[in-house]
Amino acid sequence: MTRRRELRAEFEDAPVSLSLYMGAQLVRATADLTWAPAGTLHRRFLGWTR
Repeated sequence: MTRRRELRAEFEDAPVSLSLYMGAQLVRATADLTWAPAGTLHRRFLGWTR
């Protein structure tokens, strides 16, 4: 099972909480990956949560 599937299962009844969690991870990633384009990180962390 991929991590995305695991997260979807963990937050199955709380999709907003999943988005908030992944948004927080996006903020952390932008601090570490300053060279990465913002759009790429957004798609990676939030694009699949819809």
